[in-house]
This record gives sequence, structure tokens and C-alpha cells, in this order.
Amino acid sequence: FENRIAGVMSASSNFPLFYQDKDVVKKNAYDAATISLLFAGDWLEKNYNYSGMSIVDLHQSKQVDEKSKGNDELLSFQAGNDIMISAGDEDVGPAIRKIKRLIKKDESYEQLLATAVRKILAAKFDAGLWRKSVVNTDNLMEKLNSPHAEIVNKNLYESAVTIVQDRQNVVPISTLEDRHFIFINTSTSPSGEFYQYLNKYVHTTEFYLDENTDIESFSDSLKEKHVIVVGIFPETPAYVVAKLGMLVQRSIPTHEIILCDFGSENFLKSGIPNATIVTAYTARPETLRAVPQVIFGGLKADGVLPYTFSDAAVVGTGQVSEPLQRLTYSIPEDAGIDSHTLKKIEAIVNEAINTHATPGCQILVARHGKVILDKSYGGLTYENADSVTEENIYDLASLTKVSATLQTVMFMYEKGLIDLNKKLSYYLPELKNTNKKDITLVEMLTHQAGLVPFIPMWTETVKDNIFLPQYYSRVQNEVYPLQVSPDLYAAPVLRDSVWSWIGESKLQTKPPRTPYTYAYSDLGFLLFQRLAERIFNQPIDEFLTQNLYEPLGAYTMGFTPLKRFPVQRIAPTEDDKIYRKTHIAGTVHDERAAMMGGVAGHAGLFSNATDLAKLGQMLLQEGFYGGYRYYKPETINLFAAKQFDKSRRGLGWDKPVQSEWNSPTSLKASPKTFGHTGFTGTCIWIDPEFDLVYIFLSNRVYPDRSAKLISSNIRSRIQDVIYESIFAYCQYNP
Repeated sequence: FENRIAGVMSASSNFPLFYQDKDVVKKNAYDAATISLLFAGDWLEKNYNYSGMSIVDLHQSKQVDEKSKGNDELLSFQAGNDIMISAGDEDVGPAIRKIKRLIKKDESYEQLLATAVRKILAAKFDAGLWRKSVVNTDNLMEKLNSPHAEIVNKNLYESAVTIVQDRQNVVPISTLEDRHFIFINTSTSPSGEFYQYLNKYVHTTEFYLDENTDIESFSDSLKEKHVIVVGIFPETPAYVVAKLGMLVQRSIPTHEIILCDFGSENFLKSGIPNATIVTAYTARPETLRAVPQVIFGGLKADGVLPYTFSDAAVVGTGQVSEPLQRLTYSIPEDAGIDSHTLKKIEAIVNEAINTHATPGCQILVARHGKVILDKSYGGLTYENADSVTEENIYDLASLTKVSATLQTVMFMYEKGLIDLNKKLSYYLPELKNTNKKDITLVEMLTHQAGLVPFIPMWTETVKDNIFLPQYYSRVQNEVYPLQVSPDLYAAPVLRDSVWSWIGESKLQTKPPRTPYTYAYSDLGFLLFQRLAERIFNQPIDEFLTQNLYEPLGAYTMGFTPLKRFPVQRIAPTEDDKIYRKTHIAGTVHDERAAMMGGVAGHAGLFSNATDLAKLGQMLLQEGFYGGYRYYKPETINLFAAKQFDKSRRGLGWDKPVQSEWNSPTSLKASPKTFGHTGFTGTCIWIDPEFDLVYIFLSNRVYPDRSAKLISSNIRSRIQDVIYESIFAYCQYNP
């Protein structure tokens, strides 16, 4: 008011006024709240010397009967209000007629009308409305709901998120490994987007807190949990808010508790418990998505309380939390991608599903650290009605090479545990008396070691279609612990045999005294697995889970998924009629990896697109993610770079072939791009030039090994559209 605000509209429920003129109330059958509403302008003028426009919203007033129509507007005018928002169009006519009669009857009100009109005209002039402006109404709804408007709206809600209290310095959560996360839902409604977005960062178990919850027994059941996230919503009852205080008192010594308020009328006013408090003021989709991103360091939080809620939550309160460079979630235009062009992906995916190139798939695109497409299509099978969701897990096939085994090679290299130019036999002496004694690590990483592309191996373990008992059993026990398929188990001696057969395998033929040329082979990465396990003195799956996947928050990523997830969550691969003679779901598709019990250097890794993207973004950010540095930038750049003129390969990574139709990527991908494809219909491509991560996961080998996905170039055509969308955005937004 002191700064001459142009207009104000009060809310009667938060603006109680009291009047001595009881006849006004009695005559019009108004309650006190309505009287407060109508006389707000008069009260402001007398108490604050306010001379601006007073606006009253009459939707909050109750009409008594048909004869009373227009009375609200009349009384509002008499009370000195300048703009009245009527409850309906049918109320305007009666209101105008009654105000006209009042002015004719009492000329003093003509001056009141003139004053109100002058205020309105002055405000219009100040807003520039005296200039005639022609508005093009073509595609008006699209203009009003443009991507730019959506981005502004999203940013406003994200900027409002306020950390009211964080005495334990919990937010943002940086360390994820060796911690358990639970979500307590205080609403009677399903958890929805808030819970969904929490699970984009960590695996969270959901509990409900209601009138039947016994706090003492409930808190005792949380002994194994470390981080408790509580959602408090507008519909959360007052007694549940009171129970939360009791829960915090019992749990705060041993747990980190984050209370997330989405507009509960009771919470901030009730006295804040000694826990981390985050408020977003309202349960809008934008805030339900934003708060998890703040908690895990995707978004920054620097909001402050706009007014005082209680002694512990006063106006201006708000702590700042800085982002940890974890993935965030937005819309395409926020990352410089045209959403209309991006929609072309739908047609390509529908073509793939309709032609039985794959039953379904997951596609994820992230640019500038923002996930702008994370969508699932089709089903897990052609027969099953179950649609693919973001929770489904896929067999990554040869993505295992770069997402698992190569990560251990980079780790060993950076720690000085290996020299890439040394011979493999230096580290694995058992190879010194074999034809692989002179193979170097660089040659294996670039597939130029002369290793044969493929050895079936499983044929050595079967005779006359009978699984040899020294290797297999239909019952899992201590003698046969390795799961080969849903109903077949192997003895550890089978793994030893695999290593022996690799050592005895022939090399490719070549002219004397000439180097081997490029020939893709799985055997090199099987040998890298043996190297890593020898140096780490630990199984490769355990090492990766402890040192990479858990710290990243990639909880679906790992080997042998049936140990952690139900089979219904895993996309089936093949109806194997050759080796295992059964339906393959949850166990690795590749035969040699299956013989290794599902843990192999060339195949066996499973994941969903969300968790694979975390690894991809870490590599794109040159080894940094979530506040932790996994590799030095020099290591990432060395391994991702092309190594030889006559080969497109990096160290372990595949690369584009510029201007050649047989490139594994889109021809629009930059030369800096690195990634890999997988036999089951998967790929990951990371393009530093465009700051881009592209992931495609499918089970194209179901129910048999159809080549339609490959022959139709589905993966690279989708990648084409992504680049076209970037170019289109640049064209429309120069």
C-alpha cells in the first residue's frame, strides 16, 4: 500500500472484519465472512489511506433467492469497491439496473461511480491499454499453452520450493549406497507422481500412515531404514500431522527424516518437528515432480517463506541447496528440442511393433542434463496385454561390455592397476603358454586381437539333447548353484570349462608379420572379466554394484535380476528351442553368459532405461554425477576417442562412421559420439557435441531372433528424429 499498489482483491476467509451496522447483515441475510468480503475496500481506505482499486470476487458470496440478484454488486458498489466480479452472467443485468436506480435516487453515488471509473481508466492507461492492439486469435489455445508458457510455469513452481529447516544437512542427498529409503504416504489417495519421481532416483518402499497406525510399533519396524521421506498433502488429517510429530521424536536419533509439505493447512502452523522440512505450498503436478528432484540434487532450492506460519516458520525463512548434477526432468523445448518434430518417434515405434520387429520398448532422451523423453511403448510380449512401463527391466546384451566390464577396465587404468599397452598374459600368466600370450589390452579393447568372433561352447555340454550331469541339474543346490535358465542350474566347473575353452580357442588367420584387422568378438571382454576379478579379488558383479551402480542410484542395473525382482517385471527374450529348450525370462539370453551363471564380461547385465541413463549422464559429464567423481575427464576422453584410422572403434566403445550407410548410429551424430548396441535390441549413444544421451531398450528377439528391428534401422531412425528435433528448434528459435 505504501508503494501505491494499483489494485487489491482480498479473500474473506483470511480477512475478517467486524461492523457495528448489524442491520446490513440482517437485511441481506449475509454472514460475517461475506460482509468482510464486501467491505474490504472501505476498510482498507479508512485504515491504510488506500486510494487504489478495490476488487471483490462475488463468487464467494451466497445468493439468497432470485429477487436478490444484483444485491451483492449493489452493496459492493456502496461499500466503495471499484471492480466487482459477478458470480454469473445472469447477475450483471440486475446489478446494473439496481446501481442506476441508486444513483438517480441519491446523487452522491454519482461521484463514487466517477471516482471508480477514473481509477480503472488510469490503470488501463498505465498498462498501455489505450493503444489499440489487434490480437491474432488463430491457434489461440496452442499459443496460450505454448511450450514457453509451460516452461515458465514449471520454473515458477520449482523456484517456490522452500527448505524451511534442515539442521542435519540432509538435502540434497548425495550418498545413496548402503542406505534404505522409505516413503510414508499420509494421504488416503494413491501416491501418484511424487512417489513415482522419488523412484526415479532411488528404490523406495511405500507405507501408509492413518488413524489405525500405531506409532510405537510402526517406528520399531523402521529399524533397518535410514532415510524416511514423508508426503503431507492438503487432505492429510490433523490427527495424522500430530502422529508425525510423535514419529519424528522416536525416529530422529537413528534416521534422516524429510517432511514434504504440499499445502497442508495444519502442518506448518502446528509447530515444526526437529526434522528436515521442505514445503512446496500446493500439490500441483509441477511441485510433486519438483520436490524429489530437489531432495536428490537434480534441482536447486532457494525459495523463502512468503509469510509467517508459526514461531518456527517465519517470513523470509529458507535454506539454499545446490544441485549435484543428477538428471532432472523437463519438456523438450527446455533442452533446445522441438517437441512437434520429436513426435515422429511415435510413428517409427508403431511401425516396429506392428511389423513384429519388437513387442515393445523403452526410449529415453536426455539433453543438457534434462530428461525430455522417457516413454514406454507396446507390450512385454505380443500375446500379453501387459503394457511396458518404466519399471520394466531389459536384458542389455552387449551393452554389458561398455556398461559393466569396460567400467572396471577404466577403473583399473585410472588407479594404475593396469597398463593398456601391456600383454594380457602379464596379468594372467596362465595364458603365457597359449596362442594369446602376445595379445595386448589395447588390441582386445579395439577388437583387433585376432580373437574369433564366436564360439558356441554350449554344444560341449550337451549330448544327444541331454544335459550332461557333470555340468547341469534341474534342482538348484550347493553343487549346482548357477542358474542357467528358469529350470536349469549349473555347477561351478562349467565356468572353469568356459575359461579353458576360451584359452584353447583358435585365433583368426592373417598374413605373417601383419597386425590383425578389426573383427568384433565377445571373447576379449570375457577375458577382461577374468582380469578384473583377478585384480579385484572379487566377482565383477559385486564390484560394480558396490562401486558404481548403488552410488549412482541405478538400483535396477545389475546381473542375475531374479535375485532382486519378480520375473513379471523383466521383459522375456527368447523361446529357446536350441540350447535350453525353454522360455527365457529373467535369465540372460546369451548362451555363454548363461553358462557362466548369468555373470559374464560380454553379456548378462539388466536394467531399465532410467538407470542406464544415470550411467550415460555420468560419462557425458566426464565422470562426475551426484556430487561424486567416478573418473577423471582424461580417462573418459581417452576411452571414448577413436584409436586407429582404419577402425571406427574407441577403447571398448563403438563410434559413428561418418557419411556411411552402415554406421551404427544416425548419420547426424557428431564424431565425438560413443556408445554401443546390444543383440536383444538395445543401444546407448552419448554425444558430447550435442550434450545428449539416447537410450533404446527392447526385446526384439522375442519370441525368436527376428532381424526386422535391424533391417528397418529402427534405432538409428529414432536417433535421426532426435537430431532433427534439435535442428528444428534452432530453426524456429534463432
